[in-house]
Amino acid sequence: MFEHELFKYFDCRDLSLLHKRSQDVSLSKGDILFLQGHVGSYVYYVKSGTLKIVKTSEDGIDKIFSIYHAGQFVALNVLFNPPHYYIASGIAVEPCEVIAIPIDTLQAAILASEQATMTWFAHLNQRLENLQQLLTDQVFVGALERFRKLVKMFAKTHGRLVGEEVVIELPITKQEMAELLSVRRETFSRLLASLKDEGVCTFSHKQITVNANWIK
Repeated sequence: MFEHELFKYFDCRDLSLLHKRSQDVSLSKGDILFLQGHVGSYVYYVKSGTLKIVKTSEDGIDKIFSIYHAGQFVALNVLFNPPHYYIASGIAVEPCEVIAIPIDTLQAAILASEQATMTWFAHLNQRLENLQQLLTDQVFVGALERFRKLVKMFAKTHGRLVGEEVVIELPITKQEMAELLSVRRETFSRLLASLKDEGVCTFSHKQITVNANWIK
């Protein structure tokens, strides 16, 4: 993790302290890493596996709205944002290995040099822009194109090329896929049926087989 570009400008002593205070966490499928509304003491780096971020409504309804894979940081919203509440829950959708990084130590290291501060704030700004793009897509981009983007993402992390097709073993359910697309499950089922008729992709249980050219 500490070879990540975000740590490039950290002082050696800060890196050593972060390494000493960070903790390795192993998760099984369904394990909760952090809970919505709890005060956060850590941000997390995903070493392997996949996490889903779930928001719970006041009525107790859970909806998935984001996915994180290996090489990504999770729960960065708690940085420089006291009292550091987690705005959603992080749950493993498959076995995961993550690193828990204490926010007080990380914040001190970020502020220790101007270059480190600029690097991290640029990263946080990029995440905000990505969120803005996601919201824009939900308003102006059709469900078909949003689905193509989602399949392309999973193809990189959970897919394998078989001839002219990509077979993807999804770590999430069809309902969760629909939630990520912000469509009803019935709408998603009709979309899948249409793509199957066109010979573009098939969906069986948690496996998608898709024409490789469709997600280039």
